[in-house]
Amino acid sequence: MLSLLRKLRRNFLGNGRFSQYLIYAIGEIFLVVIGILIALQINNWNENKKQKRYELKMLNELSNTLKKDKKYLGSLISRLDQKENSVNLLLEMRETGSENLDSLSRHFQNMRYEILFQYNAGAYGSIKSGGLDKISNDSIRNKMEDLYEFLIPRTEKILDKLEESNSLEEELIEKLTQRTIVTRNRNKIIQRVAVDPKIIYSPDFLQLLQVNKSNTFVSKSRIESILPAMAELDSLIQVEIGNQE
Repeated sequence: MLSLLRKLRRNFLGNGRFSQYLIYAIGEIFLVVIGILIALQINNWNENKKQKRYELKMLNELSNTLKKDKKYLGSLISRLDQKENSVNLLLEMRETGSENLDSLSRHFQNMRYEILFQYNAGAYGSIKSGGLDKISNDSIRNKMEDLYEFLIPRTEKILDKLEESNSLEEELIEKLTQRTIVTRNRNKIIQRVAVDPKIIYSPDFLQLLQVNKSNTFVSKSRIESILPAMAELDSLIQVEIGNQE
């Protein structure tokens, strides 16, 4: 088309028909402008498509991460439930004067279960480094920031504070137990166990139960407070993924 216009331009100029040439010149410019606009439109369309693919990929990764973290935190709550139950049974043993060494040893070990609070912030970190504005849904973006910038760090900080009381627990356990060799899964290990059922009457035993019960309650409450936020965010993500696919 452009070569044809150039040929016509030479003919018109050669014949002195300037007005007709001007019309074709304007047409040539118009076609060039239209071509540029079409190219820009195609480029914008490609960029938008690329952006949507990236957003969809990040949302899927975040959703998978949330599901795994919810499952892991749920397992921590189950373990904390066991700790809580064992502490309650030990308190009951003290109140009723039940001097059963087997029950004491079993629940004493359950009470000492340790949990490791952790989560995967990789997907959120990738989204953040790429620009949170790449997530077009305002609700998802706000919930995501609230979860990873406030709720989880706050819980992490509180649980770290509880770790400071471990020294008191260990000190009390040292007083109430003896180091001995036990067999577990055909392996012999050294650990501290309760060997005297009468420790249930000790003030140190009661203090240990109180500290453990308090820490378990706080840990469980904090972890439980995160799960609804995770579930809500994942639900919003699933709706958005469905809308984009």
